[in-house]
Amino acid sequence: MGTGLSHYEQLFYYYYCIIHIPITIAIDSSVVIPLKYHPAATLVNWHIAQNNDFLLYEKPNWLYWFVIIELLFQLPLFFYFIKGFRSIWNTNSLTKDDKVRLYKAKTTLFKYLRIYGINASFTSLVCIIVIIQRGYYPNSLDIEIPLSQSDMVNLVMVYLPTFIIPLRLCFV
Repeated sequence: MGTGLSHYEQLFYYYYCIIHIPITIAIDSSVVIPLKYHPAATLVNWHIAQNNDFLLYEKPNWLYWFVIIELLFQLPLFFYFIKGFRSIWNTNSLTKDDKVRLYKAKTTLFKYLRIYGINASFTSLVCIIVIIQRGYYPNSLDIEIPLSQSDMVNLVMVYLPTFIIPLRLCFV
């Protein structure tokens, strides 16, 4: 077990969760929800075109299942993490019993942060590997035209934060 998170790291992950909720709902869910029914289809199409994100264009079966896990497991955890961080910060005039409850809540929070970190960083790592191995331009008709090196780096950079940021949580 790691040493936990500093207060500044807790603030960082608190806001990370707040920001990641709309990203999960607006972008990532498009892998599961057909674009014709998706409330943010225009945003998803813009992202695909802007970043040449062939994974969101192609929606491979393995990504579908990763996103199902994200929607059923990670999305509710974001709300749990937000509430959990706020509760461990509220430490004014604690009794001995309150301190015991706070310790248990913090331990549970960090356990779930580690689980989330493993799951999210692994998912993003798989995406990054696939981008490097077979990145292509979406909408390239019947033939997959490989991404240029700069476009591949750009797409990897889109996914890299969702690998590195959760990876840190594996060590709390």
